[in-house]
Amino acid sequence: MKYIITESQYNNTIDKFITYIFEPHEEKKTKKHPESIFWIKDGEVIAEIKKPKYFYVNYKIWDNISSMLSLEYDETKHVIKTWLEEHYKLK
Repeated sequence: MKYIITESQYNNTIDKFITYIFEPHEEKKTKKHPESIFWIKDGEVIAEIKKPKYFYVNYKIWDNISSMLSLEYDETKHVIKTWLEEHYKLK
């Protein structure tokens, strides 16, 4: 059976899935890496924001998003970037 969904439904689904993956998390800073903010979830680093403009995602998280949504590398990068811009106002 095939389902037809609108683009807004698709984007909403992506947004909810990525939010589920990243939230809730806590933010940590370290003296060893003062320019970075680490996102920790369930005791594991899931992402790192490195000033001025880098956002690194744990490979397992990246792969989970990519696989679940059947996205290529650039598409995965785009949806994560869009999510960060909308939820955290990161550019």
